Amino acid sequence: MRALHRLAVACTLCCGSALAAPHYTITARLALASGTLDAAARIVLPAGETVALRMDGAHRIESMQLDGRPLSAARDGGQWRIELAPATRDRQLELRWQIRAQAPDSAARHRDTLTAFAPQIGEAGSFLPAGGAWYPLPHDSAGPLLHRYALNVDLPATQRALAPGDLTQDTVRDGRRSQRFEARQDGEGADLMAGPWQQTTRALRARDGRTLTLVTLFHPELAAEAGGYLDAAAQALTQFEARFGDYPYSRFSIASSPTPTGFGMAGLTYLGIDVLRLPFIRHTSLPHEIAHNWWGNGVHLAPDSGNWSEGLTTFVADYAQREAQGDDAARTLRLDWLRGLSALAPAAHDSLADFGGRTHDASQAIGYHKAALVFLMLRDTLGSATFDRALRTFWSTHRHRRAGWDDLRLAFEQASGRDLRRFFAEWVEGRGLAEPRLDAVRPGADSVTLTLAQPAPPHLPGLPLHLRDPDSGALRIETLTVDRPQQSFTLPLKGCAELAIDPDFRTARRLRPGEAPPILREATLDGTLALTVLDGGDARVGAAADALVGDWLDTPPPRLAADAAPGRTARMVIGRSADLDRWLARHGLPARPRDGDVVAWAVRSAAGGTLALVAARDADALTGARRALPHYGQQGWVVIDGGRASARGQWPAQTQWTRVCALSAR
Repeated sequence: MRALHRLAVACTLCCGSALAAPHYTITARLALASGTLDAAARIVLPAGETVALRMDGAHRIESMQLDGRPLSAARDGGQWRIELAPATRDRQLELRWQIRAQAPDSAARHRDTLTAFAPQIGEAGSFLPAGGAWYPLPHDSAGPLLHRYALNVDLPATQRALAPGDLTQDTVRDGRRSQRFEARQDGEGADLMAGPWQQTTRALRARDGRTLTLVTLFHPELAAEAGGYLDAAAQALTQFEARFGDYPYSRFSIASSPTPTGFGMAGLTYLGIDVLRLPFIRHTSLPHEIAHNWWGNGVHLAPDSGNWSEGLTTFVADYAQREAQGDDAARTLRLDWLRGLSALAPAAHDSLADFGGRTHDASQAIGYHKAALVFLMLRDTLGSATFDRALRTFWSTHRHRRAGWDDLRLAFEQASGRDLRRFFAEWVEGRGLAEPRLDAVRPGADSVTLTLAQPAPPHLPGLPLHLRDPDSGALRIETLTVDRPQQSFTLPLKGCAELAIDPDFRTARRLRPGEAPPILREATLDGTLALTVLDGGDARVGAAADALVGDWLDTPPPRLAADAAPGRTARMVIGRSADLDRWLARHGLPARPRDGDVVAWAVRSAAGGTLALVAARDADALTGARRALPHYGQQGWVVIDGGRASARGQWPAQTQWTRVCALSAR
């Protein structure tokens, strides 16, 4: 797995409202030594429907008044709930509360940070996500409300704070720093971060003539990385503005976290220190997070519609970067996506409409990669110009508002003049992958009639069919519209041709057996996965293997004895290099492909099961690979030396060609 290819939008509060946005003025004082935050808020609530304020029930409310009169809160399922009946005029709520929090855990796994929203306060860093309700979040009968705020933060002068919004004050006096952040557009909340950061800034001229401020807030050990990140941020912002429309904020900040965090909020991204050190992050995860300022943090997610923003952002950022590298790089990424999706059992294929956010690798494969392939299929069908015109319309219509898959469909229908209801019904509301196959071939005089079988979902508006001249290699591509579970197509053909269905992997389909050599993720995502540890009697090897599996896999797999032969199910085998070499020879499998401290690679057994094999020099080497190795699941093989990948690669896909001939060739 590439590090942070599954970065989550931090606070996807998925409901809307017809009410005017509540406005907050919050004052927060951080005391790092005691791990406390003392806060006060004045909240102007607009007239209208019933409003409920919800805050984490672990916090201590010290006082609360509504329009100057005392008010009480009730506990409800671990939350404080403040109910306000409908009113004909605006109201003002004032309250004070205190938060006690643990310091951030630098040993936490990235997977744990995706759903952990408890506040963290400490010298190395502080993080209070809005999604954890560190302050009273507004709701109405439909759900959470977008709102605006001014946030005043008081903290030690050696620290800096960060929150979505304009930084309108930054002063130091008597050993304390005072900063004010103002969110002037409707948004999903005040995510508060702080750290012992060194700040580097750069000005960037926006498309509309504004001067934008780019900022890095890095721990001292990352100071040398600031310039490269600012360069990459400027490039990505300029490209996305030209493609989608004006950047919606005045700043973009990149802040480092002491935990393996990867979040994107309005106008900023919050990434783990170790992640920021990786040389490719500024060219991969950073553009992804910047694109979220249009999709997910600029246009917010609508209620009960699914999280479309991750798939769209993956397509316009991650995939666009591969396209810029060339056809081979883009094809490799598409194949990576299909490998992961094909490894999932059919029962694990939820619909895109049901995807809310990444919590494990399987959900990432659906919500990020399948969704990106669906957007690719849509672009291939409508054309790039129409696709981008639809996104610009979607942006201008829904900027700082909530929108869902239906709103996207309407934007694409408006831009293309086509009815896309069936496409969205089958590929967004539906489940599973396409599985097109050639059922029959009937030669004609100067033609050939092909019968394709395509079980549900059968609607493929642009299935690519490649016909290659067996002598010259000249290629012809036919684009087929598949509407039924079984359908015939007559194609002109003189002589013979070699035929392949979608050999460039442009369709969200299940790979055919033998079509692509395995990658590590095919085993780790397989629901049949079992684990074998070859510890050679060394308990330290067994403990290191267990720790690696805990970091790598969503759930621990069942154990399988070493003498059990590889079969049709998936298997992970971890052990010392010498022990694993003997295991391979015993079961007639190819030898280890590389040498190194740790070598991990994927192969298929003779019976068809995918094997993820990890050979380590010793227990210390296996422990040293624990953080890096889970990030390389898309590789066929990877070598870890000194805790970092020194080499990696994939074995090429094998296109399955079928020879067809017209009667004139016989």
